[in-house]
Amino acid sequence: MVSEVLNTDIPPFDLLSDAQLDVLKQSVSIVYFDAGEDIIPAGGAPDGIYIIIKGQVEEYDESIDGSRDDQRVAQYSEGDLFGSLAVLKGKARDKYQAFEECICHMIPARVFIDLVHDNPEFRHFFHKGLATMEKQRSRMQVPAGSDDFSLVRIKDSVMREPLIVAPETPLSAVVEKMRAAHIDCVLVDCDTCANKYGLVTGTDLLNALALAGHTPDLPIGEIVISELITCDANEFLFNALIVMTRKNIKRVVVLDQGRVVGVTELTDILSYLTGQSHLMGVQIERARSVADLKAASKALNALIRTLNAKGVKIRFMMELLAALNGRLVAKLYEITMPETVLENTALTVLGSEGRWEQIVKTDQDNALIIADDFDWPMDERQRLLNQFSDDLISIGFPRCPGHIMVSNPEWARTVSDWRKTMAGWVHDMTEETQMKMAISLDGHFVAGNKALFNEMSHWAHDHMRGNDIFLAHFAKPVMNFAVPLTLFGNVRSDSEGLDVKKGGVFPLVHGVRSLALKYRIRQTNTYRRIEELVEMGAIHERLGRNLESALSLFMQLRLQTQLDQLEAAGTDDGSKVSHNRIMVKKLNRLDRDLLREALHVIKEFKEWLALELHIRG
Repeated sequence: MVSEVLNTDIPPFDLLSDAQLDVLKQSVSIVYFDAGEDIIPAGGAPDGIYIIIKGQVEEYDESIDGSRDDQRVAQYSEGDLFGSLAVLKGKARDKYQAFEECICHMIPARVFIDLVHDNPEFRHFFHKGLATMEKQRSRMQVPAGSDDFSLVRIKDSVMREPLIVAPETPLSAVVEKMRAAHIDCVLVDCDTCANKYGLVTGTDLLNALALAGHTPDLPIGEIVISELITCDANEFLFNALIVMTRKNIKRVVVLDQGRVVGVTELTDILSYLTGQSHLMGVQIERARSVADLKAASKALNALIRTLNAKGVKIRFMMELLAALNGRLVAKLYEITMPETVLENTALTVLGSEGRWEQIVKTDQDNALIIADDFDWPMDERQRLLNQFSDDLISIGFPRCPGHIMVSNPEWARTVSDWRKTMAGWVHDMTEETQMKMAISLDGHFVAGNKALFNEMSHWAHDHMRGNDIFLAHFAKPVMNFAVPLTLFGNVRSDSEGLDVKKGGVFPLVHGVRSLALKYRIRQTNTYRRIEELVEMGAIHERLGRNLESALSLFMQLRLQTQLDQLEAAGTDDGSKVSHNRIMVKKLNRLDRDLLREALHVIKEFKEWLALELHIRG
C-alpha cells in the first residue's frame, strides 16, 4: 500500500513553517516510472526533486569511461531524496534512472526553489558543510527512545553533593558522617592539597583502622590523598567514564571554574550507560593469568556493539575501547614480567592504539624503552618478550605483519640506543624511516616506568624542533594516495569498495600529526591535536570542525563494515575482517553524501597542507 502523504516530520521538511508546509502539500504529487526509465537525463532540466516511496533509483556519471558499473556513482532507495542539486543548478550533471519500477513524491522545481529562497534553515540543509551534515546524521541514527549518551553532561546527570570535613576530624566521626549520608568518600579541606581538597574513601578508612592499626581518634588529615582526579562539570559523562577506566578508579571530583562542586561515582555513571565496560575493567584487574585476560578480552566486541547500538559517538567509543585495550596489554605485561623489569622498562603502544583511535582489535604495534643501566641478559630479555608477544596473540592481538612489536629487537632498545636510532631516522628521511618516526610519535605509555617514556618523548620532540626540511619530508606521504573523487567530484570506488584508510584516514591523521610536530603539540589523539591547533590559530576553526567530522565519519563507516563482517563470519576475531574497505554502493543516500563531502574536506586539507608545510609533489 503506497502512502500518498509526504512525511514532513523528517529532515529537511521539519524545518519549514506551517505556511510553507501548506504550499508544499498542495504542490507535491505522486509520479510513476518504469524500470530502466530516465527520471532526470544528464544535462536536462529536472521537473523537480524526488522522494522515493517504493523502488530503487541509480545515478550514473556517463562521462566516466568504462562499464555501467563503473559509471554508477550512487543508489537511492525508499525514503531517499534526489535531484536537489540538479534543480538548484538548473540542469543535471548525472543521469538518474529507475532501476526497477518506482513510485516517488515529486516537488516541482519552482516550489522547491521558492522554499530554498524563503527559508534560510531549509536552504542551509542543501548547502551545509560537513560538520553540520554529520551532526544531522548522528541525530538521525540514535535509536528511537534512546538517549544520546555521548551528549549527557556531568552537571545534568549524576553529580552528588560533596561531603566536606575538616582535617582535624577524627576517623570515627568521619565514618559516622559517611554512614549517615550513604556515601563511600569524603573531601578533606586541606590547604596543602591540590585544588584545596584531598580525598578519603571507605577503603582508605578501613585500611587505616584495620591494617595500619591507627586509632579511631586519628585526624583524617593524616591519611588524606592529596592528588584529586577531576573532571569539569561541563564535560560529557562519557568522558568521566573514560577517565575512570584509564586510571582504574571508582569516582572523580567535579570542578566548576576550578571550584569543587560535587563527586561522580562509577556506579552512578553505570546507571546512565552500560555496565559492560566496568565489568570488563573488573575482569582485567582481577586477572591472574593469560587465560583470565583472554576471557575478559572476548567481551570487547560485544561492548562495541552495545555502545554503537546506543548511539554513542565514535570518538568516545574509541577512547573507551583504547582505555580497555591499554589495560589489557598493561595487565599482561605485569603478569609476564618480573618486578625488576617493570621498574626498568616502559611499554608503549603505537599507531592507532597510541592515538586512542582503534576499535575492533587489529595487529599489535608496540615498543619497549629500556633503562641504560639495567643489566638484562639478552637471552632472558628475548625469551620474555617473545612470550609477551605470543600471549598478546592469544588474547586477541594478532602479530604485526611489519614486525613492529617488542619481540623484534629493533623495537626494544635502551634509551641511548633509541636516541641514536631516532636521530638516524630524522637524518635518513626515507619513506620507511619517516613512517617509523610517525608511529613512534603516536606512542602512548601503558606499563612499566613512565619516567623512561617521558624522557624519550621530550627528547624526540626537542630533537626535531625547528627542522623545517625534515618536517616537509615527514609530511610528504600525505600526498602518496589520491583522494578517491572523480573529475566531477563524485566518490570513486571499484568492485572491492573504497579504501577509506588510504583515501581519507591516513592523509587526515598524518597531516594533523605533521602539524602537531611543527607546533610542538604533545597530544597523540587526532581529535585533541586538531583542538589544540585550532586554539593556537594554526588552522581555521571551520577546517578543524570539518576534519573532526570527516574522521568520525570514516571511523563510523569502517566500524559498521567491520561489525557486519564479524556478524557474517560468525566470529569475534578482528583479524578476519577487512578493516579499511567500504562498499559505497551499499551506503544509504545520507552516508554517501557525507562520504563525498568528507573526501572533499580531505582534498581541501591536502592542498592547504602542501602550501603550509612546503610539500613538493
